[in-house]
Parts: sequence; structure tokens; C-alpha cells
Amino acid sequence: MTLAEKSSHIIDDIIRLLDPVSFVVPDCVVEELSRLSSSKHVKKSKIALLALKFVHEKMRVVETLKAGSVDDRIISYARGRPEVWIATMDRRLRGRLFREKLKCVTLSNDKVVLC
Repeated sequence: MTLAEKSSHIIDDIIRLLDPVSFVVPDCVVEELSRLSSSKHVKKSKIALLALKFVHEKMRVVETLKAGSVDDRIISYARGRPEVWIATMDRRLRGRLFREKLKCVTLSNDKVVLC
């Protein structure tokens, strides 16, 4: 959702750092965004709708396992794929990625950071 809010420079910065790169989004993230877009929280639902539009216009959706939490499914997808970088603002997910020696991209002070 952060990407949808601040996408103007983030995508360019990621491309500059990781070129060549293609953007994919796990199906479980699309499912979560769909749920959030129906939220009674107006701001959250608007951002989720914007994120869904962004995903469908600029990214390819990939299938993940159908069991487990969203984080479990993301990690499972990344395992064994050394070319995959997980973009997240979630501190707990970043910790899990670090412990599993998986690569991630995040923002710090509005700057793209590789972790």
C-alpha cells in the first residue's frame, strides 16, 4: 500500500538498484488488498483500491501456497528463488526474511533500502 501512495520515485529507485527487475505480487497479497478495499475505514479502503489498480497495471500476479498466513506464503514463495527480493514495510516480516537469509527491499526516511 505504501508503494501505491508513494510510487513516483520508489519504482525508479528500485529499478536503479536492482536492474534488471520485473515486479510480481503474490496472489495472497492481492487477496489481502481486496479484503482491505472493502474495509469500513475509508482511508485504508481507498489506498487498498489504489494499490490493486497499481498491481493490475504494473505487476504480474504469481501463485503461492494456499495455506498459511500471508507472510508464510510470501516466505515460501521466496525460498529457493535467489533472484527474488521481497518489498515490505512490515518489521516482523523483515525480521523473518533476515533470519531465513532472504532478500528484502524497504523504505527508510523515504529512501529505498536493500536488506
